[in-house]
Amino acid sequence: GNADFSGTTFVCVLIRGNELWSGNVGDSRCTAGDRAEDGSYVFRTITEDQKPDSPGEKERILAAGGRVFAVQYDDGIDGPQRVWLGNMDIPGLAMARSLGDTIAHSAGVISEPVITYEVLDPEKTAFLCIASDGLWEFMTDQDVISQTAAAVSEGKQLRPIVDELINTSNNLWLKEEEVIDDTTVCLAWLTGYPPADEAA
Repeated sequence: GNADFSGTTFVCVLIRGNELWSGNVGDSRCTAGDRAEDGSYVFRTITEDQKPDSPGEKERILAAGGRVFAVQYDDGIDGPQRVWLGNMDIPGLAMARSLGDTIAHSAGVISEPVITYEVLDPEKTAFLCIASDGLWEFMTDQDVISQTAAAVSEGKQLRPIVDELINTSNNLWLKEEEVIDDTTVCLAWLTGYPPADEAA
C-alpha cells in the first residue's frame, strides 16, 4: 500500500521480572490498574498520547514548517488538533508521531517511540490495558480500569472482558459518530512477579 497517507500508531510493553518498559508512537495507550487501599482499582497512565498540541510535539512540528490546528465542523464543534503541511491542508493527521504517514513526516511528525521504564510493585499494580485510540476516544482510563476490575471480580476471563470493553466503546462511538474507529485491546493480568526490593 501507499504509506504517504497511511500509517499506524504503535504501543508495546515488555515485562521482565518486576521491570516494565514501554514504547509508544502516537495515541495508542497503556494504562495500569492499581489496587487502592479501599479495595477498588484506580488507573495509572504508563504511556502518554502524542497529540499534535502536546508539549514538545507542537514545537517540533512548527519548527519543521508544519501547522497545527483543528477543523471546525458544521455543528460549530472543533475537531481534534491535526498536523498539516505548511502550504497545503493535507494530511490532517491527528497525532504527532506515527509509523508510515510519510507526507506528515515532512511536516514534523516522527516515528521515534517514547520509552518509559519503571519497577512494578506487586502489592499495587494488578493489570494492564493496552489499546488503540478507538477505545480511549469516549472511555476514560478510569472507565476502562473500573469495568475490567468489576468483570474480573465476577469471575470473568480476560477474553470476554476485552469483547465487553470493545462493545462498550462501540456503543459510545455510535452515540457520537456515524462511524466507529478501529479498536484493538489487550489485557494483561499481572501475577507472581517479585516485589520491588527483590529486583535483580
